[in-house]
Amino acid sequence: MFSQKAVRGWVSVPADAPPTRVTLHLDDLEVTATYATTDPDDPDDPTPEGDAPASTADEASGGGRRRARGPGRHLLGPGHVLRNSGEEVRWFRFRLADLWRFCDPNTEVSVQIGGSRLPITGHGLHLSPPSAGRRSVDDVRRRLAEGSVFSQKGRLQASKQLDLEWQRKVLDLYTRTRTILREKHGHDVFFTYGTLLGAVREGTYIGHDVDFDAAFVTSATDPDGAAGELVDVSLTLIGEGLSVTALPPHLHISDPADPDLHIDLFHTYFDEAGELCFPFGVAGTSTIHRRDWQGVREIDWPAGRGLVPVNAEQVVECLYGPDWRQPKPGFHWPRERTRLSAEAKLTKAHQSKVYWADFYARNRYTSGSTFAAFMDARSDTPGTVVDIGCGDGRDACAFGSAGRHVVGLDQSPVGVEHASGRAATLGLTDRVRFEVCDVSETEHLGEVLGRAVAGAGDDPVMFYLRFFLHSIPRNVQAGLVRTISAVARPGDVLAAEFRTEGDKAVTKVHGQHYRRFQDGPAFGRRLSERHGFALLHEEEGTGLSPYQGEDPVLYRVVARRT
Repeated sequence: MFSQKAVRGWVSVPADAPPTRVTLHLDDLEVTATYATTDPDDPDDPTPEGDAPASTADEASGGGRRRARGPGRHLLGPGHVLRNSGEEVRWFRFRLADLWRFCDPNTEVSVQIGGSRLPITGHGLHLSPPSAGRRSVDDVRRRLAEGSVFSQKGRLQASKQLDLEWQRKVLDLYTRTRTILREKHGHDVFFTYGTLLGAVREGTYIGHDVDFDAAFVTSATDPDGAAGELVDVSLTLIGEGLSVTALPPHLHISDPADPDLHIDLFHTYFDEAGELCFPFGVAGTSTIHRRDWQGVREIDWPAGRGLVPVNAEQVVECLYGPDWRQPKPGFHWPRERTRLSAEAKLTKAHQSKVYWADFYARNRYTSGSTFAAFMDARSDTPGTVVDIGCGDGRDACAFGSAGRHVVGLDQSPVGVEHASGRAATLGLTDRVRFEVCDVSETEHLGEVLGRAVAGAGDDPVMFYLRFFLHSIPRNVQAGLVRTISAVARPGDVLAAEFRTEGDKAVTKVHGQHYRRFQDGPAFGRRLSERHGFALLHEEEGTGLSPYQGEDPVLYRVVARRT
C-alpha cells in the first residue's frame, strides 16, 4: 500500500524462515532495501503511520489523498489463516520523501522479494505516477553509484559512512558535549540508538542514518529527578556556549556557528527497581538491570574516539529487539516502539526554561521595548518597578536609566546573569537588581514581591508584565495574578502586554517557544471584578510592538489597585 510519504506492506512466510529481504525498485534499479519483521503494533492497520493510503496513482505521486473506505482488515485475512498453519505475517516499511522526484509516467515503481514483485493495492505489480518529477531514474542511479543512499526518512543523502566532513564536525560536537558533561556533572556520554547500533553491527555509522545519538545515565532514580537533571545539563551546555533545543524525550545540541548540524542527547535512569529506563523508548522486549551495567569503554571511531556501553550488544538488543542485526531502513519509531518511560519526558515548563535560557544567551537588545517607553511616558507610572519575566533585563534597565528603582524577576538563571551584567555595564547596580524566581512557586513569589513592596516604603509600586502572560500556562497565570493581588496596596499599578487570540495566525519571528493566546478584554474584566483594580488604559490591536517584520496582535492594559 503506497502513499505519498511511505509504502508499507506484508508478506506471509513460514515462521522459521530466515529474515525476509524486501527491495524497492525504480524500473530495474534497486534503490533501497529493508527486512520484513513481525510488527509489534496493531497488525490490523496496514496504513503507514500518519499517512492516508494512496488509492490512485495521482495520490501516490503528490496529488490529493483520501482515507481508505475501510480499515484494511480484509488485507490480512489470508495472513491470519496462514499464521495458524505455521506461517507468520512479516511487515515492512519504506519512507518515500524523495522518491517521486526521480519518477515519470513511464517509471515502474515496484516492491520485490527475491526478484518477484509484490502486488500493490489498487495497482497490480507496479505503480507509475501520472506526472514527472524534476529528476530521472538515471540521476538516482548515478547518485547511488557515487555513494548516496536513501535515508531512514526517505531522503537521498550522502552515506554517513562516506561523508567525512560530517563525521569530523559531528564528532567534534559530541566530544565537546562529552567533555562538558564529564567535567561539570560527572557523567559519561556514550553512543546510543542508531549510532550505537552502527558501532556494534557495522563498526561505523549506518549509511542511511540521519543523526548522531548520544546518552548519559542520570544519578536520579525517579522520573522527575531524571527530567530535572536533563534540564540542568542543558543549562550547563548553554552556559558553555552551545545552543540547546529541548524536546520532550531529548535535547538537540548544536554549535551556534553551525546550527544546521546537531547531536541528540538522551537521558536514561535506573529506577528504584534497578531497571534502566528510556524516556524516548525502546523497540525490544529485554531489559537492562543495574547489575548488568558495566559502565562504558572507549573505542576508535571515524574522525576520533567515542564511548559505548561495555555490554553494548545487550543494550542494542534492548533498544531494537533480537533481530537488530538485520538492517531496516524503513524502521519507524512510532510503530516499532514497545515501551517508554514517558513520565520522565520534559514538560512544557522544562522546555520553556531551556528555550529562554538559550534565547537570552543568543539574543541582545540595545534599548527598551515600546511598552516600556509607553509606561515611562505616563506621568502616573510609579518610581519602583517589579519587572516580572524580565529576561535579559532589557526593560528593567530602561526603567533604571530613566531613574526608577527596579527589581527584575525571571526563572532563567542565564537571563538573570545577562541582566545583571547589562545593569553593571550601564552603571545601574545602585537601583536595578535581579533575582531568579519561578512564578509558579507562589509562596516564594509572594515573599519576593512582599520585599519589593516593603522596599518602596509608602510610594506606589508597578507590577510590570510585558510579553510574559502568554508564555505561561493558564493555571500559572491565575496563581501569579492572585499573588500580585494579595501583595498590592491601594495605589499600586499593574501593567501588562500580551498576545491575544487574534495573533494565533500571525507568522512569528521566534516560533519555537510556548505561547498561549487569550482574550485580552476578559483579562481586564477579571482584574476589575475579581482583584480590585481600576482600569486606567486598555487597547488591543497591531502596531504596538512591531519587530523584524512581525506585527503581533496585542492587548495592553494599565490598572491601579483601589
